[in-house]
Amino acid sequence: MKKALLAIVASLLAMNILYSQNEDKKSILGINSGLSIPFEEFDNKTLTGYSGFAGAGANVELDFLRYLGRFFGLSSTIGYSSISFNENAYKAEYDRILNNYGVTVVDAGNYQVLKGMVGMIIKIPETMHTEVMLIFQLGIAMSVHPDIVVSNSELGVINSVGKNSDWSSISSAGIKINYWLTGKYGISLNYNLNSTRPGFHDNTGLEGPFFVPIRYQNINAGIVINI
Repeated sequence: MKKALLAIVASLLAMNILYSQNEDKKSILGINSGLSIPFEEFDNKTLTGYSGFAGAGANVELDFLRYLGRFFGLSSTIGYSSISFNENAYKAEYDRILNNYGVTVVDAGNYQVLKGMVGMIIKIPETMHTEVMLIFQLGIAMSVHPDIVVSNSELGVINSVGKNSDWSSISSAGIKINYWLTGKYGISLNYNLNSTRPGFHDNTGLEGPFFVPIRYQNINAGIVINI
């Protein structure tokens, strides 16, 4: 038992010496952008359930990190994502249902998500100018459903959904890797999963209000600044 305790103490002392270079960093500002990729129902391409017919998109995020010691911290994020609506997949479903009757045309905009989040950091202290952290956040998001118009050469307009928005809670979990080029500036790689469930309205449809589980992953690169 004593040997085990001594081994633990020795390990902690070694880690303290190895990671001591990180002590001068307390508040970090991060700016990053990259791809937004849908998953689960949001990525589904069939006219069933809560299918979102979402495609790839782009995003930009602004992060503020406050370290509370060497292993924990607080985080806040403001982010915006514009995610495409897969018109070709939507058209293919209508062609299937109509048995290719007439010529079907789909015209749609993009999904948009504006989020504000706060949360906690669990991090591995900096070593060799590199630090890795897990970030867990909760917040609120405004999601925008795109305009969608489906028309057929023989039947005319057969479906339309007007552009509308809703506020809802959002959660996120991700990993961030910072590599410091100097004591003040560095580069960053980021990956996070985002999930929200806004409610929208379809004034032209039979169901009226409907929910879309918006789930997407951000794969980003950017810069970090020690402030």
